[in-house]
Amino acid sequence: MASKIAAEVLKDNAKLRGIHSKESIKAILEKEAKRQMLLANGGEYPQPVVSRIIEKGAKETDPSNLPYLHKNPAV
Repeated sequence: MASKIAAEVLKDNAKLRGIHSKESIKAILEKEAKRQMLLANGGEYPQPVVSRIIEKGAKETDPSNLPYLHKNPAV
């Protein structure tokens, strides 16, 4: 069934045909169908992974010592 839908989608959309093949559209449709079935059966959609980078030992810059403050040619 996914193959028939993929063929119809590609037949109707020329821009999509330039990017995707019938097999790639079929894979997208099957993946979305599995996700929808999971949600319909009471399953939860997995949350996205959020990663944070915490640098240790990073010193804060003193605003009074920034380089652009010392570039005045008149001084």
